[in-house]
Amino acid sequence: MKKYFFIAAIAAGMLILSLSSVQAANPGFKFGYIDLQKVMALSSQGKVAKGKMQAKQEELRAELQKKQAEISVMKEELERQGMMLSPEKRKEKESEYQKMVRNFKLFVSDSEKDMKALESEFLKKMLKELEVVTTEFGKTGKYQLILEKRSGIIYADETQDISDKLIKAYNNWVENNQKKEKK
Repeated sequence: MKKYFFIAAIAAGMLILSLSSVQAANPGFKFGYIDLQKVMALSSQGKVAKGKMQAKQEELRAELQKKQAEISVMKEELERQGMMLSPEKRKEKESEYQKMVRNFKLFVSDSEKDMKALESEFLKKMLKELEVVTTEFGKTGKYQLILEKRSGIIYADETQDISDKLIKAYNNWVENNQKKEKK
């Protein structure tokens, strides 16, 4: 695994060096890189997605706490009344308690799946939009190449980081599309 990482790192380094020499030899060659995580976190769409995710998380957390409280009450009740109940009633209460615990575990599992699905949905949508915006941005800015920072770039001059410019372009693109949708 380390061997492959090392090879990829060397290849990325060689790519950057060759791009730098191409850019120096051909002043018309223009390249940049973006920090995709930064773009997704700081863009207006990223902030909206984060807000929706947090709201959903809070909603699920409240529901989880409610269910936990119900289970705790049931457990305390079972412990308090356990000796006074008939064997049949006790078995019935224990069965009901076990069912609540199973349902709680299922709810936790389903909640985690729902959150992952929601995150995946936002991620897919944003990546699709960013692909369109980056292509438009690259053509408009006359870039021959735009790379993603975390996909193998070990070092690049910060002057080549166009993340902030892309965030502005993405925010403008979203704003323009929202205006079009309202019409």
